[in-house]
Amino acid sequence: MLISELLSRQKNNNKIAIKHGNEKISYCNLYKKSKTLSLIIKNHIKKSNNVAIFLPNSIEYVIAYFAISFSKNIIVPIGVKSKPTEIISTIDYCEIDLCVTSYSYRDIIGKSLNSYNFNVSVLFVEDGTIENFNTHKPKKRKSNQIVKSNDSDMVAILLHTSGTTSSPKRVMLTHNNLICNIESNIKSLNLSDKDITLISMPMNFGYCNTAQLLTHIYLGASIIILDGVFWPKHFFEIIQKERVTNFTGVPSMLLMLLDYRYANSYDITDLRYICFGGGKMPVNKLKLLIKKFNTVGFVQTYGQTEAAPRLTALLPEDSVTKIGSVGKPISNVAIKIYDENDQEVENNMIGEIVAKGPNIMKGYYKQPKITKRVLRSGWLHTGDLGFLDDDGYLYISGRIKNMIISGGINIYPEEIEQILMEHPDIKEVSVTAEEHNILGEIPIAKVVLKEGHYVNSDELRVFCHNNLSNFKVPKKFEFVNNLDKTYNGKIKK
Repeated sequence: MLISELLSRQKNNNKIAIKHGNEKISYCNLYKKSKTLSLIIKNHIKKSNNVAIFLPNSIEYVIAYFAISFSKNIIVPIGVKSKPTEIISTIDYCEIDLCVTSYSYRDIIGKSLNSYNFNVSVLFVEDGTIENFNTHKPKKRKSNQIVKSNDSDMVAILLHTSGTTSSPKRVMLTHNNLICNIESNIKSLNLSDKDITLISMPMNFGYCNTAQLLTHIYLGASIIILDGVFWPKHFFEIIQKERVTNFTGVPSMLLMLLDYRYANSYDITDLRYICFGGGKMPVNKLKLLIKKFNTVGFVQTYGQTEAAPRLTALLPEDSVTKIGSVGKPISNVAIKIYDENDQEVENNMIGEIVAKGPNIMKGYYKQPKITKRVLRSGWLHTGDLGFLDDDGYLYISGRIKNMIISGGINIYPEEIEQILMEHPDIKEVSVTAEEHNILGEIPIAKVVLKEGHYVNSDELRVFCHNNLSNFKVPKKFEFVNNLDKTYNGKIKK
């Protein structure tokens, strides 16, 4: 099955597919608009079959998304908050000839393309108008490596990894990768066409792309797009008004919900699941969330863009007994823990998490050497450290590249961060390594305090000593106003 077929199956369905603010669209109209736009795309494709989308979360984004798929081309989402250098980096690396956007972003795209050496066509989603930029500049790029095909094993989308946007590295996910992960996700959560999901994360983020957008289109279910930024008051109003049944977010969002004093004023009894992942969730805060919102099933998940993206889920029935775990592999996914020699280790031993299944990416676009290294022996080497307990539940310990080696002892920054995040005065924290002439490396912490709160280094040091082994306690605490983030909100290391 191709992902375009997910929408084709709903072409006679008059049910409202998507709501966004005061806008809404039925499945049949979504199909018609996507098909119409796909014909324009077909007529303007030149050499490259990679087509960019430069649109925010919106109905227009979904129309453009499926239009590209219907035209048998490859979707390349670009975040609308990207800087001109980042936009051009993606356009050049992915050899984009055509970019779908809206008139409200014309100036941003135009400014970016003015410094580019090749001509690019811009298609405005509102009316199908085409505008050509840099037509006076010769086009001599090499054709890209992906051949057009209707085969479900061919690439459907090129997604940015969760690294920084200065790197153009893109994950090649096939139609089959996506469909398999969708079906496993549906089976894991027992979703149906009666479900209503609320989307708040960027649609160009792999987590949202599969677990929410495509999963609910597959089912013929309903999608609500959050209008504006995520705020607890707005969140609860929409959950109540639209009778939302599931939501997917990151830990920082859930912590905002926990702190919202008026949460009990809303009827959220239809909300079956809150799924979350993409960062560390302090165990003590998760316990409070489960207690405070006792009608909601909290589902902690783990995945990577390279896995389309979901690998595991800790379902509500295990959320207390296995708290701190990210759950068991979802259907059609296998997880193992390897040592540094790629040998499987015993239960409860920390090693690299490796994964296998039909959801695992085809590879990194134009990066065969990195692909071979990451997909060696048929397993995705995630770069994450963790262990499986005796019951097969996965626990995350940190990332290999973030590991600090101090005096020959391995220290996992995420463990220290989790403890510090339990301090009532701390909003955000990042633990990294600093060179030391005796120990090699020592852990240091950059800390962002909550507005109006104060704590000093000595107090944090005592707090850490009370919760961590001495060698894990940061040797320095630096108080900063903010921490640099990646395109999807993760703290840069």
